[in-house]
Amino acid sequence: MTDSLDTSLAPLHAHLRAIGDLSERYRTIREAEEAFEALKRTHLQEVAQGLRAEGKKWKEVGAIMGGVTYQRAFQYGKGE
Repeated sequence: MTDSLDTSLAPLHAHLRAIGDLSERYRTIREAEEAFEALKRTHLQEVAQGLRAEGKKWKEVGAIMGGVTYQRAFQYGKGE
């Protein structure tokens, strides 16, 4: 999976490296970071809601999602 993820991120890496102005590169990195956070939040929410739809309790969802508390799993489910 790491190879596939690295391959997927290669164009972004190349794009960032191609920005010669370091101030502009920094701004673009911060934009990418914000975009990734939104993407991450969406996918974590989908996973949490999907696991709940499968009948798992929030405690089980938390265990599957890296051992987070049931409260955190619930927050993921709400998109927080």
